[in-house]
Amino acid sequence: MRIWLSFLLFLSSFFSSALEVDNDFRYQKQLPYAYTLDDSKNLKQLIEKNVNWTVEVAEPLNLGKITKPLWLKISLKNLSVSDIDLLLSVDNILLDKVTAYIATQDNSIITLALGDVLPLVKRPIKHEAQLVPIKLLAQQHAILYLNIEHSGAINVPLSLWHPIEYIKYKSKFNLIYGIFAGFIIALALMHLALFSFTKKPYFLYATAFVSLLWLLNIHLYGFSYRYLYGNWQWLQQYAQPLLIMLSSSALLPLLKSYIKVPKLKSLLSSPKRYAYIAIAILTLALGLLPVDIALATSYALSFIVITALMLVFISQWVTYKQHSPCFITMFAFMLFALAHQVSFELGFLSGPQLSTPVSYFCYFIVSLILSFALVRQFISERDLEVEAQQAKLAHSQAQDALLNEKLKLQEQTQADLEAIVDERTFELQVTLRELEDKNRELEQMNIEDPLTKIKNRRYFDKRLQMEVRRSRREQSTLSVIMLDIDHFKKINDTYGHLSGDKAICAVADMIKAQLQRPSDEVFRYGGEEFVMLLPNTELEGAQKIAEQIRSTVDAFQLKLDTAIVNLTLSAGVYSAVAIDPKSPHIYTDLADKALYEAKQQGRNQVRIYQP
Repeated sequence: MRIWLSFLLFLSSFFSSALEVDNDFRYQKQLPYAYTLDDSKNLKQLIEKNVNWTVEVAEPLNLGKITKPLWLKISLKNLSVSDIDLLLSVDNILLDKVTAYIATQDNSIITLALGDVLPLVKRPIKHEAQLVPIKLLAQQHAILYLNIEHSGAINVPLSLWHPIEYIKYKSKFNLIYGIFAGFIIALALMHLALFSFTKKPYFLYATAFVSLLWLLNIHLYGFSYRYLYGNWQWLQQYAQPLLIMLSSSALLPLLKSYIKVPKLKSLLSSPKRYAYIAIAILTLALGLLPVDIALATSYALSFIVITALMLVFISQWVTYKQHSPCFITMFAFMLFALAHQVSFELGFLSGPQLSTPVSYFCYFIVSLILSFALVRQFISERDLEVEAQQAKLAHSQAQDALLNEKLKLQEQTQADLEAIVDERTFELQVTLRELEDKNRELEQMNIEDPLTKIKNRRYFDKRLQMEVRRSRREQSTLSVIMLDIDHFKKINDTYGHLSGDKAICAVADMIKAQLQRPSDEVFRYGGEEFVMLLPNTELEGAQKIAEQIRSTVDAFQLKLDTAIVNLTLSAGVYSAVAIDPKSPHIYTDLADKALYEAKQQGRNQVRIYQP
């Protein structure tokens, strides 16, 4: 069966012209080939069907979007007497699946699998380009069949290379594109450094935007597949729509501060979390769609966003004349790059995309324009801040000069005031001393009975309240003695009020003489009535003091101008630990009851309140 298949293959080669190569062969970028559309799963099924091949052409094949797999047939003939190693380059790195069948005259068929749906390690040559290694034996003929399956438009530019020449070509290619990529990533790092120094958020957004452009470029030219995610097929398939959508979305927060349209500015000023949620939902939705639909959706959204922003900035340029030309130019380059990419995706353009650095150049210009605009914006803001600081400094210096003049005037005024104040202060001090003396006199008059020179009823009420609280707090016994001169009205009526005043003063002096502690005190309660306040004194001690006072008064004879008068007094005693500090009158009420009892029992005696 294998021999029969080989016979069929070479029989078909007689009806097609072969590309002749020899030892002087270097490269050829346009190859003659034949193609057909067939859903055969392998080369054996294709040959057995005896399909019709389209007339050979020598231009890049561009069929647009097709429903059946594409088969290509390329004939090669070695005219030299030695073996030749060649590389067939399929110059469209985004093709989903490429299967190469190499048939030689020695009846062998080599099958190789390529395409970005396969991990990098499964390619015959681990390279960003889709390379098919071919070994042509001396003076032999070989046929190469390519089976291509792709979800988008079919664009299959082919080129044949001697390995040394391909290495030279790729070295030049990598140098040129590496310079572009290096500049773009350097701009991203510059924005990141500026953000770390200035804390301006637009530099952080610019870092994200330029980094996304850099990732999109290296994806379109295959470097991400080779160096970043060669074994992650899903990301290799969906990276292009995701990066296009994210890079366009990153423009919105980046240019928010430049947008003057009120409604759009209000929309972009919504909380950041809503924007992040919307981007996350859109990213998830793109990842769930088929690749061709996700790609078309991302390109459509990007065109809408960038075109809308371009129209807004054109309108603002006409209205405000602010920074718009730079951004309008940037949008124009972005739209041109997107249009160039879409033209390849839709089949409007054909040929090797890797050889046309349009996207790299456009995105490089976009990064430069954006960097220029943002740096100019930062310099403008810094100049405004410097001007504001200088104006503030000049204003501050003027205020300092004015303040110095005011200080001089204040110092002179203060010196004059101090002299006046010193004079008035001296006069005031003299007046205050006089007032203090008068106040002391008034205070003494306010608490002292003018006749007996002992404390009066008002002071007693205050002192009683204080001692009741102390008794309640310290749980100590407080004693109160009420004293009253017997038959005082008779003395007043018989000898006159002056004699009565002498009797009151004499009794007050005798009571005061019986005080034994600084805390004990006697008060004139009213008329001929006195009250004694004895803190921390038990009933027996209070009764003893009251009896001593009674006996002293009983033995005393008051000498008047015309007569000698014998005096007596009665006393009532009440002693207890205070229970209710709000009712101090209980002490005077109960002592007064005991006094009343002494009066009733015949006067000239001491009675104790017994409940």
